[in-house]
Amino acid sequence: MIDKIKDFFRHPLQLSRQDQVENRRIVSKALKSLNCECEWRDEKEDQIVRFDFQNGHFGIRIPKLRPQVELSFLFMAEAEMTDINIVRQVCNQFNLSSDGPRFSYTVNEEKNIVDTHLLVNLLLDEDRVKDILSGAMTDMFGWQNVFVRRLQEAKEEARKSRLTDMERTVKELSREFFLLREQEVSHQTVAPGWRQNESVAATLAQWMDKAFGMDGFVPSELTVITDKVDTLTDRDGIAAYDLSAPLIADGAFVRQKALLDLVFFLPSAPDTRRRITISLQQADGCEDVLYYQVAAILLPLPAAADRPMRVTETLPQSRSALVAYDLRSGKQLHDEFVYMWKEAKGKMANGDEKGLSDEQRLIAGIISQQTARFVYRGKRLYQQKRYLEAVVSLENAFHQLHDGFQQLDSSEREVFFEVCYMLGFCYNDLRQFERSFFYLSFTLGLNRITYAEEYVNCLVNMGDFRSLMCIEGIIAELRHATNDDEGEEAVDPKLRQFLQFLYRRKAYVLVEMRRLDEAETILRPMLNDPDNGDFALTELAYIQQLRDGKK
Repeated sequence: MIDKIKDFFRHPLQLSRQDQVENRRIVSKALKSLNCECEWRDEKEDQIVRFDFQNGHFGIRIPKLRPQVELSFLFMAEAEMTDINIVRQVCNQFNLSSDGPRFSYTVNEEKNIVDTHLLVNLLLDEDRVKDILSGAMTDMFGWQNVFVRRLQEAKEEARKSRLTDMERTVKELSREFFLLREQEVSHQTVAPGWRQNESVAATLAQWMDKAFGMDGFVPSELTVITDKVDTLTDRDGIAAYDLSAPLIADGAFVRQKALLDLVFFLPSAPDTRRRITISLQQADGCEDVLYYQVAAILLPLPAAADRPMRVTETLPQSRSALVAYDLRSGKQLHDEFVYMWKEAKGKMANGDEKGLSDEQRLIAGIISQQTARFVYRGKRLYQQKRYLEAVVSLENAFHQLHDGFQQLDSSEREVFFEVCYMLGFCYNDLRQFERSFFYLSFTLGLNRITYAEEYVNCLVNMGDFRSLMCIEGIIAELRHATNDDEGEEAVDPKLRQFLQFLYRRKAYVLVEMRRLDEAETILRPMLNDPDNGDFALTELAYIQQLRDGKK
């Protein structure tokens, strides 16, 4: 043995030089010593052996070009075909969390079941091959027990929530929370844009309404600066001015940038001229869409006797958007919807609900095709963060669903509330807080975490005095729902992130109210939390700046 150890250190790469013949020899020897009956076969250039070990079906694949062998625990668990999405989800969870074993599944069409398998790569040597194989297979039995238990838990969760594809649901919900978190931490919000094509222009009037909330503005003069300078004075022409005109012609970019200078007034102050400068910049495109960036600054008015400092008019306001110019015609867009609409209806009729996409699931239960078209388009644009265009379609859907609300069935009412939520989210991001609050008020009392978070975000972002009272009220409800003796640690894990969100928002509001000591009491315990540490550190640094400024 000592000589072998010395030889190993003299030739440290010896194991990596094992070829297929040597691996087969030592595997055969080890399986014989384990009293396993073997069945060998060739598969292309690989050699495979099947055998049973302690009532488990195992296999070893010996490649020709690699020194490692692949040990597989076959058919370690099975599930009904209807649970295939749950099996996929659990396999993915285990593959992400384990650093060696790999979990996979196959479909047995004859028995209409899903079989799951476990695979691990091993590097063998003749002196320890028996111990390596027996140890690895014993570990696989342990993995099997954990996997089967988690699979049963996932099935039970799906049954309770009446979901057939937990992974898809988790991804969709993660997307919602990603958007919410992005909005939560953003202080200088941009206004991602709307889509246009040759028949539907992105006009200056739309921009003024959706980005700045100035639907009734009256234009006086528009100066367009490209390689030349053009001035427009016709009010209707300015309102209908196509923002893409300086950059795009005949479905292609003709220049990289342009500048607009707009002079206007509001009917409420006809003697006061306001000015907005708008920068247009070419952005990346793809086969069907050209993108350009719009960035606008509303210049502040000077302070006056009737206009004190720090009011809205004396502060600069900025908005930016990535606008999409769609090269597809209106008919192509309509045909896309009709295809998705008919496919959704067909899947519902055949009982294939799990095959529905996110957009299809939303429109599948809507009776009116026109309403479904607005919902479908609005949802697509909302998911792509093109909020300016999304609100146009979503508002059309809102009015149609709202007007006939009493006649809607339960599934259509759920769509209505989802439309309200998306509209509230879009206008919150566009900093049109009053509009956002109007739509989000329809979602109150529905016990949806995403709806509640967006309502809180709206109150906080608009500086509403009710925000702290609302946050503390929700926290109190969560505490009441748990055992008072166990405290907040007893909160369901699914709600714990919601509770953390509420504490972050509460700390933010307290800082805004300059109740710095109370905010610091909340923030200090967050420093050791990986999910909240960065936020807490930033807010604590800001608190210190405020305190230093008072000295």
